[in-house]
Amino acid sequence: MPATRSIGLIATGGTISVVPSSAGARGHSGADALAPGASALPDGIEVHAEDVLRRSSRAMSLDDLWTLADAVRAAIAAGRDGVVVTHGTDTLEETAYALSLLVQTAVPVVVTGAMRAPHLAGPDGPANVRAALVAAAQPAVAAYGPVVVFADEVHVARLVTKMHSARVAAFASPAAGPVGSVVEDRLELLLGPPPVPDRLPRTAPPTRRVAIVAAATGVDGTLVDAVAADLDGLVVAALGGGHVSPALGESLIRFAGSGRPVVVTSRCPDGALLARTYGGAGSEIELREAGLHFAAYLTPAKARLRLAFGLSAGIPGEELFPAGTP
Repeated sequence: MPATRSIGLIATGGTISVVPSSAGARGHSGADALAPGASALPDGIEVHAEDVLRRSSRAMSLDDLWTLADAVRAAIAAGRDGVVVTHGTDTLEETAYALSLLVQTAVPVVVTGAMRAPHLAGPDGPANVRAALVAAAQPAVAAYGPVVVFADEVHVARLVTKMHSARVAAFASPAAGPVGSVVEDRLELLLGPPPVPDRLPRTAPPTRRVAIVAAATGVDGTLVDAVAADLDGLVVAALGGGHVSPALGESLIRFAGSGRPVVVTSRCPDGALLARTYGGAGSEIELREAGLHFAAYLTPAKARLRLAFGLSAGIPGEELFPAGTP
C-alpha cells in the first residue's frame, strides 16, 4: 500500500449522524463530524469529507440515488483512492446495490452506517467508519463492486440485507455470508469477487415507475389491476421458489402480456428460485412460460432498482434478467 491513501467520505445522513431533539433523534450533522481526526485515523489514510444529502434513509428516492452515484463517480474522477459512503440503515442495502448498478468501481466503494446514534450508549458509528476506511484503502476491494462494511464484516451489495431491526450486528448475507472482515485495522478477504457483475451496460437518470407486489395467503390480483396503468414494470415478492396464488398469477400474466416486464423474486431471505418443479396455476413453470423474468438471490427491493434503472436506460427486461443467471 502507498504511504498515504486518499479516501473520500460522502455523508448522506442516517442514524450515524443524527443529533437529539425534543421530538426524537432527527437532525443530521455534517460529513466533517463523521470524519475521524488525524490521531484517530488508521495508518496511511487521509480523509476528504463532503455532504451530498442530509436525510433519513427512509426518505431516499431514486433521484437521490442517482445524485449519490454522481458524487461517487466525481470522487473517483478526482483521484480518490477509495470512497466511503455513510448512510441510514433502513435502505442502506438498496443504496449499495444501486451504486453497484450505476458506478464503475475503479477504486473501492464502501457503504456503512450505524444502528446506535452518537448520543446513545455504545454508538457503533465510529467503529464502522474506521473499518470502512480500512476496506476502502485496499485496492483489491474494487473488484467486488460496492460493498457494505458493518460490524467489522464485509458484504457484497447483491447479497447483503438488514436482518435485524435494532441490533448492532444488523446486516448479513444469507446466501453466502460475508466475503471478508476487518481485524486490527487489517482487511482479511475470505472469498473472491462475485461471478456475476451487477453494473448496467449503460445508465440514465431514473424515469420509469416500478412497483413491488407481495404474495401472501389470499392475495389476488386486485392491487395489480388497480395500479397497472401507471406502471412501467412490476416486481413480485413471490412465495417460496417463485409461486403466487392463481388469481395473482392471472393478473401478473396479463400485465406481462401488455409488453411490460414482470420480475419474480422470493419473499424468502435465502434460496434459489425454481424452474421446473411445480406446474399449474401460479406455479413457477406457468409464470416462466408466460414470459415473466426471474431474479434469484435479489431481494424484491434490489430487483426493483435493477428494473427501474435498467428500463430508464432503455435496457429490456430480458437483458436485465437473462434466463439461466442467478
